[in-house]
Formats: sequence, C-alpha cells, structure tokens
Amino acid sequence: MLRWIRSSLWMLAVLLFLFFHASAVGAATPEETLARINRLPPAERQAALVKEAKNEKTVVWYAPMNREDLRQFTGGFEAEYPFLKVEVLTSGPQSLLNRILTEHRAGKYNYDTLNIRSSALYTLKKANAIIRYDTPYRRGLRAGFYDKEGYFNGIWASLLVYLFNTKQVSRAQAPKSVDDLLQPQWKGKLGMDQDADDWLAALLDFYGDEKGKQIARSLGSQNLNIRKGRTLVSQLVAAGEFPVQIDAHHHEAVSLRQSGAPIDYIFPEPFVPVKAVSAFVMSSQPPHPHAAALLVDFMLSKKGQELAFRQKRWPAFKELAAGGPDEVGNRNTLVPDPDKWGSRYQELVQLSAVLGR
Repeated sequence: MLRWIRSSLWMLAVLLFLFFHASAVGAATPEETLARINRLPPAERQAALVKEAKNEKTVVWYAPMNREDLRQFTGGFEAEYPFLKVEVLTSGPQSLLNRILTEHRAGKYNYDTLNIRSSALYTLKKANAIIRYDTPYRRGLRAGFYDKEGYFNGIWASLLVYLFNTKQVSRAQAPKSVDDLLQPQWKGKLGMDQDADDWLAALLDFYGDEKGKQIARSLGSQNLNIRKGRTLVSQLVAAGEFPVQIDAHHHEAVSLRQSGAPIDYIFPEPFVPVKAVSAFVMSSQPPHPHAAALLVDFMLSKKGQELAFRQKRWPAFKELAAGGPDEVGNRNTLVPDPDKWGSRYQELVQLSAVLGR
C-alpha cells in the first residue's frame, strides 16, 4: 500500500509539473507571439496577423498629432483592413506619456500603439511600457530610424522653423537667429509649444549645457506665449494673436502658406532644430496585439510613408527620403541625441517650465 501511495504521489507530481509547464509555455507574451509570427514566410505571416486581427476588431492609437493628418493615416489603414476600426486618443506628447506611465503603474492597459519622440523611448523602456517589435518592414527604413533591439521603429522627423505673420512682420524684420529672439523688440511677441523638450535638447547640444540653459532662461524672460500644441500655436500666428512662432513644424508652415494664410517661415541660424525622430511603438500589454502589428506595419510601409510624404514630413522610408519634401539644402541641421536625452528627459521637461514662467 505504501509503495502504491508513493507511486501515485509521484505520478501526481509529474502530471502537475507537465500541466504547469504546458500552461507556462502556452502563456506566451505578446512580444513572443509576434516574434514567432514575424519568423513566418511573408504570406503566412500576413495571413496569421489578419486572422487574429479579425477577432480583435479594434486597435487603439494614442496620437500626439493634429486630427486632419491623423485622419489620413487612420482612413488609409481602415481602407486596407476594413474589418478593423482605429480608436484614437489625441493630446500633447508629454500628456500622453504621463497618461501611459500612470495607466501602466495602475495595471491598466488601454492603448495598443503610440507615436512618440525617440527621446521618450528611454522612459518607456525603463517602465516596461513598450515591447520590441522586429517587423520585416524595418528593412525599408533609412539609417537612424531604427535600433538594433526592436523598440525603435521611426516613421518620420520634422524640421522646426520660425513662422511669422506677414501682416504684422516683414521677412526683413523677422527673427533669423537665436540671438535675434532675445532682442527687446520681441518681448511678448513670440509663441511656442509648451512641450519644448526637443527644441531645448537641440539648443543644449549645439551650445553646451551652461550656455544653452542661459539662453533658455533669457528666452523665458521674453514673456513667451506658451500654448499646448505646435499646430495650435501656428494657427494663432496665422490669426494674428501674436506675430512669431519659434518652433513651428516645417510641413505645417508649408501647408499654411499654400492654403493662403498670411504667414511665411525662415530656417533659423546658426542651426535648424530637427524634432526628434518620431517612433511608432507598441504597448507591452496591447489589448489588440495582432491589429496593432498591422497598424505598425502600415505606418512603416511604402503606402503609409507616402501619406507622410504628402504631408510634407521627412519620411523614414528610404526610397522616399532621397527626394524628401524639404528646402533645407546645405543648412546646418541638428538632431538631438536620443540616447543622451532619453536619460535626461525630465530635466528637459523642467527646463521647459522656465520658458513659460
């Protein structure tokens, strides 16, 4: 009897081990699941993503973008995959980053994808709020728009220019350099986005920390018109609320001028800040992982990148980038170092507050 009991207990232990081992193997993480799918041949990979995405029906995108540009991307994606609906939440980049970190700490996983400045990747990785997604579409991106690990999949970058209202300021009068911004005649007349970390990172990279911070403090004494969102600031300049914006997106400046708005723009000297490359990342706990994978693929694909190109953005897709829609020529452009500023992101946020004092 004792031998039978021992044998039964041993068999029970083996069965329990096999049960829990099988459960652990079956409970693959979203990153592991997508990595396995990405190893399939292209046609099988696409079929696997589509099959599962049809059951998910939805993908949630947190997007710090203006709604018209966003509508073009979501419309293009939904036309490609009519069985999916893109739900979007728009806000400023810092607000969305804070929201994601707060949700993650609370164990709430509401978003699938996010486009965010590459400088914010450090914070998101440290919080385990994003996963690696080594999509085959990364192979079509130009250098500097992806990392080795798979967290960083870039979609575009933007030049930052000085935008001015032509009814209030002539081109000859408009500020052309950082030094010009600090002149007395511009006090109370300059507008800027409240999320100024990328502009400040470029400033500190060019001048060094000490002089860059001194310039930031001097600029804060100019009584800047701080608003939430660069698009809004550009619209306010066009409406004549204040005459100059110092961190306008180049592609939005081009679009405003083409639409007949009374604005023009100048590439600043001694350098043109390049807003940190926008990365399209995936949540570490995506509610709809397969639909999210299809959305990331679409944004990195030639079709998605052509939409960015038509919006006058600098696209990541290398076949389009060679003839990019810019006029920068041989001007000195400066892309903030994402590794350096990722670990100092909160420092930039605090320095932004100096501008709006």
